[in-house]
Amino acid sequence: MRKVTTDFLNKKKVEILDGAIWLPETERAEFFSDLADWAYAQHEAMSINDECEMQNYEED
Repeated sequence: MRKVTTDFLNKKKVEILDGAIWLPETERAEFFSDLADWAYAQHEAMSINDECEMQNYEED
């Protein structure tokens, strides 16, 4: 990853941890589970978009 991307991600990680530390343990577990589900769904959606853009439209 580029340094600017890594820096951005690290800042977001700190923000997430700062917010989650105050949650009760069970709510914290649910929060991180939801966050992981969301991140995976975003990755999948972007992967589908990338695949659609990379289709080969050559004439047969």
